[in-house]
Amino acid sequence: MYDRPLGAPVRYLFGDSTESDLEFDYLAFIREVIDCAVVMAECEVTLGVTVEDRRSRELETASVIAAVGDLGTRVSQLVAPVAADQPATAVGRCATQIATAIRDAVDKESAQARATLATECDEMDRQDQRQRARAKAVLEKLLKTHDLPGAEKELEVAWTTAGVKATMRQRTGFGVEAVLSLDIPASSTLALDLRVDRIAENVEIHANETAGWLKKSDKVVAHKLGRYQVTNVVVAKDATRVRLRASPEANAAGFVITARRNGDLSVEPTTGGPSPAVAIDERDRTGLRLLTERLEGAVRLLTETRTGLVSVDIDGAPIAQHAHPRVLAERLIAAVAPTVQNIARHSRSPGELVLRRLIGDHRREEIFVSTADLLKRLDGLPSHARELFAPLQLGGEPAKPAVDEPRPARQTGEVRPAAMPAERSGPPIDRRFDTESEPRSEVRPETRQETRPDPRPETRPDTRSDPRRATPPPAPMPESRSGPNRLAPLPAIDAKRVTRPTPGSESPFADSPLFEDKASPFSPARADPTPPTVAKHAPMSDARAAIAAARSFDRPPEVAAEPARKRPDDSALTDAIERALDEADGTPSPK
Repeated sequence: MYDRPLGAPVRYLFGDSTESDLEFDYLAFIREVIDCAVVMAECEVTLGVTVEDRRSRELETASVIAAVGDLGTRVSQLVAPVAADQPATAVGRCATQIATAIRDAVDKESAQARATLATECDEMDRQDQRQRARAKAVLEKLLKTHDLPGAEKELEVAWTTAGVKATMRQRTGFGVEAVLSLDIPASSTLALDLRVDRIAENVEIHANETAGWLKKSDKVVAHKLGRYQVTNVVVAKDATRVRLRASPEANAAGFVITARRNGDLSVEPTTGGPSPAVAIDERDRTGLRLLTERLEGAVRLLTETRTGLVSVDIDGAPIAQHAHPRVLAERLIAAVAPTVQNIARHSRSPGELVLRRLIGDHRREEIFVSTADLLKRLDGLPSHARELFAPLQLGGEPAKPAVDEPRPARQTGEVRPAAMPAERSGPPIDRRFDTESEPRSEVRPETRQETRPDPRPETRPDTRSDPRRATPPPAPMPESRSGPNRLAPLPAIDAKRVTRPTPGSESPFADSPLFEDKASPFSPARADPTPPTVAKHAPMSDARAAIAAARSFDRPPEVAAEPARKRPDDSALTDAIERALDEADGTPSPK
């Protein structure tokens, strides 16, 4: 946390006992950084709400003033002509008074609306100041005990007529600069009237001076610095600078001694001093270095007596005037996130950040903080404000974006399996009436190809796949399905017997009566007038069978419906019709 000039700093290890470069309790620092960032985020949310409220109130007030002014204008247009035309009449005087009252009322209401807006804006400003003061207070609490991440510190002690003032300035690489005031305890050597001889004795500077009344000549003159007063000490990263003055007057002569970290020393005169070129003699280096080292040590002790936050600038703008305090929270979180992630990787306990501290005598103690405790500090924030804490990865490793696996490129050419049976030479299989959803794995036996003309011309566009492309094996035909391999061979039709008769010839079937007898078809007992004869070959029966077979091949299979229960009358009628058809064909009735 601080530089520890007295004794070696405490060593901290990671949770798996590996070495780390941490010299202070980083877990306590993380808690305070998160608390500070939470307040900054809440301040940002409050300021955003205040800005929206201010804008809405300004628009509302402007609309009210415009509406009142429009009303006054319209009413004045009614009474103004009367007041102008009849100024001496009672009506004219009344119109003039009404117009004056309208203007006064409009002015009064407009002024009242503006005053109300100003009061509300003042209250909003005070609320903003309270939020900014709260943010500054929590930042001050953080900086009183810790430094900004990666900040370069510069300590300065200045002696003025008003007293001694000590400050510490921290500059970061992410655009944040903070100045803190330091308290000088009574036991410190940095007293109000500090002379060089109280810090180191026999401090001298031998410098060349031009002297002589008649003849000017350069000679080496020894300047004893014991009575010189210390007016300013700056301890920076690269060097320590000490400003000395011969007397309390502001324009008195003096020197600026600079001791750099690489061991170089330089002395520069101030106003009224010797010549600008001051060569340091080897005998002077020991006293000058002793002076600068003791002053630097005394100033560094003041880092443990931080009293308050003087100022904080973000990108050169004071935080009290910065429009977005959340920027400071984002930069703080981004600065500590790599260290937090490193601690988490070396912590053996899941859900915890663990550090170990060496306490001597081959002993060490372990300190930890649970990530659940850190996440609990974010409970009061809205979801969009929680996003700035994502770099800490307190909830474990963030979900990695899904990586799309490379998909095989769509093949546009002809696709064929490794082993494919020979392509069919006939027309493609008509699968319009397939009832199975998926083809079965069984392979149908090869069927005999029949070339039959399609009795029904296809009128719809062929949406089937290209026969040249690979197709899965056809599904086997169910038992109840009709197909070309399940139909009985068609009987041969005699062309002579089915040719159209010549004109004038009488068809033997055209005038054959359906019923030979006059008896009722519903009679229970009916004699057959036709004696049994030898069955004759009926040409019409063969034709009807051929047509039926062709139609059964073209139309889809029909599921046989369950026959309805027949009444006695229906059975008799059916028997009569069948007998009539048999007699027309010349075939004997089975009964």
